[in-house]
Amino acid sequence: MKKQLFYFVTAVHDVFFIFGKTLLTCLKGPHRAKEIFHHINQIGIGSLPVILLSTAFAGFVITGEIAFHMDEALHTVEMIPGFSAQFILREIGVVIPALLMVSKAGAANTAEVGSMKVTEQIDALRLLQIDPIEYLVYPRFVASIVSLACLTLISIFVTLSCATAIAVIRYHFTWLEYVNSLLVFVTPRDLISALLKGLVFGAVIPVISCFYGFRCTGGAEGVGSATTNSVVTSTILIILLDFVLTFAFSVLLY
Repeated sequence: MKKQLFYFVTAVHDVFFIFGKTLLTCLKGPHRAKEIFHHINQIGIGSLPVILLSTAFAGFVITGEIAFHMDEALHTVEMIPGFSAQFILREIGVVIPALLMVSKAGAANTAEVGSMKVTEQIDALRLLQIDPIEYLVYPRFVASIVSLACLTLISIFVTLSCATAIAVIRYHFTWLEYVNSLLVFVTPRDLISALLKGLVFGAVIPVISCFYGFRCTGGAEGVGSATTNSVVTSTILIILLDFVLTFAFSVLLY
């Protein structure tokens, strides 16, 4: 029990150390613009197809589910636009891209950094007096924040568009009627809270993934184990942070 507690405390310490050192690098540099744009291309643009596909079908499902339960309980579907829009902006449009980013970019980060660790490339960086956090974590950190913020906005637009299409086709709303009803329920605060969640989730993913990469040992098997642990931990943290941020925003913004 003491050994597990010690491991947990040291892990938390290391995560906050990596996070703090990365924030310090954001302030003082070096600002590796070339590496940042490279990782934006890998993380953001590379994740775009799967996020578009997933959020599109999420929009179809949301309208159908909300309409079914609303008709069962209230015998009307007139409030579909409001309920679906708020659900998309506050949860689905934010959490789905973050979890997909974990499984794609987070896993790739851990595997890459872990492979560098077990092949002693990180030790070689230190011998060359190159800080691994500045060289490996910082570009991924900035790229992940920028990418997930943009992907969150894109996923919200796609999910809302698909939800609107189903409402128009199946439940006989007009486009103008749906949009006018949506604007009654959705405020700029919903968009701000969604964007802030995206920024926080984007900051968490590279820190956790690189942390597990730095701790990787044991060759190929160790890389696989570190990647699995990274994905599980990041997923749990995103769900936990989603709850905390939703509660905080409900107090501060609504």
